[in-house]
Amino acid sequence: MEVTTRVLVAYIAGRLLTGRASFAIQDHDRKRRLWMDGTVETAEVKVYSHERHGYVSGLGDGERFSLYQHSGEGHIVLLVNLPELRFEGCEHHSTFHFFGNVADPSVRLYDYQDCKWHRFTLG
Repeated sequence: MEVTTRVLVAYIAGRLLTGRASFAIQDHDRKRRLWMDGTVETAEVKVYSHERHGYVSGLGDGERFSLYQHSGEGHIVLLVNLPELRFEGCEHHSTFHFFGNVADPSVRLYDYQDCKWHRFTLG
């Protein structure tokens, strides 16, 4: 998936699984701190990415979320497993799957598109 989409997925999954309020995420691949605003709750997600100048929003049931990227990249399905602090899903624009885990405040995401692990830190 696109690098900016990967950051958004890591941010949303990290917030859902930790319950932590955060206005930024550190992308360790790019050595950049990226600012985000919005709401991440068990029933609704609405996040604004300052890097993309666009929103990602959607609804969920606490475990399964259907998210829409308003900047034109399409839908994301995100599944979270709170007891195991794990997540997985599919980004429909690229059609590639991803999975990862969270150890507050760190988020690790494996992207099948580039077959690599990516590391992020909420904060």
